[in-house]
Amino acid sequence: MAWNPHVLVACAAVFCVTVLLVMPAAAVTTAIYGSAAGFDPSLHTDTFTVACTVTGTDGAELDNALACFTNSSTDVIFMGGDAGFSQDSGAKIAAAVKTGKILVVTDKDLARFTDILPVKASGDTAEKSPTLIIADSSTTLSQDIFAGLSSPFPNTTKLSTRDLYTERSGATTLLTFENGDPALAFAPYGNGYVVVWLPPADTAYFDSTTADIINERLITHLMLMRSTATTATTTVATTTTTTPAAANTTIETTTAPAAGDSLGTVSVYSSPLSANVYIDGVYKGIAPVNLTDISAGSHALKLALTGYYDYDTTITVVGGGTITAFGSLAPRETATAAATTVPVAVTTTESSIFSSPAVVAAVLGIITAIIGAIVTIFTIYHKHT
Repeated sequence: MAWNPHVLVACAAVFCVTVLLVMPAAAVTTAIYGSAAGFDPSLHTDTFTVACTVTGTDGAELDNALACFTNSSTDVIFMGGDAGFSQDSGAKIAAAVKTGKILVVTDKDLARFTDILPVKASGDTAEKSPTLIIADSSTTLSQDIFAGLSSPFPNTTKLSTRDLYTERSGATTLLTFENGDPALAFAPYGNGYVVVWLPPADTAYFDSTTADIINERLITHLMLMRSTATTATTTVATTTTTTPAAANTTIETTTAPAAGDSLGTVSVYSSPLSANVYIDGVYKGIAPVNLTDISAGSHALKLALTGYYDYDTTITVVGGGTITAFGSLAPRETATAAATTVPVAVTTTESSIFSSPAVVAAVLGIITAIIGAIVTIFTIYHKHT
């Protein structure tokens, strides 16, 4: 039987639409040159997509693939490959970061971005450090990034000495070596952020799972902070929920309110992404989402996502201003019922599989689906003949 071309085109169209509908949409686009500091985007395909990966064995590779790293659609740039790329490439990447990208730099490429790093080299070396320590575990950011991780983080690789770095003014240090030197730090650069993993902190102190978790959480937070970055003074208020998903919400005022305004804007983000957003019990969309025309004053914010505990907190909307609310939802633990030994009477009988109502129902369902597909194709065929 010869298939009509119109039928084939129609079937292909139906298939493509179906694939597009079921595929998850990735919200953060990354470009990787060499090392990704332990981050594995393949574990986060629901929120991250990789625009390009360059092996990093030769700097010329980056020069040839530069457009991918500086493209306006690229959100996060990982730099951990050969430092032999051109000065022009380095300058263009720095300029791209300034427009709002996040740059994560490790080991080999630190010297190529000296002027924009959150740390500066002292020219000295320091003794190896047995552990890494959370710089300030009381901050909201640290609590979110290191939640559930066992700290301090012990050294798993023998080291003799390491390069000594100090924190620049305006930088935030998240992890330190035992003597207080920064090990993981970030700082704003223009509208973007620069993150450094100082050698060999990103590899010598973590297993692959821990390094990936820290990077994913940090990048998620910086994406939020990047979207609300402003040169104006920012007022920060912190609240903590008491739900099973106890986590912190950071609310940042990013737009100066105008006198007399009674409505404001709320930008809501969640980790993981795609949580359902409710304001005062009314559904408002899926995070991340910008909610305009919200009345000034206190409101109940709820984030809900299948498989996670609901996140509830209170936000205060500023008239004529914009606030940002971020909630981290805790996954529900799978309940495991205690095993109980029950005597089972086994009876051997000879019967057809079609004696089972469940099997019969399944077969009927399959037959119905096949008939529906045939009718659809037949209808499409006759429309085009």
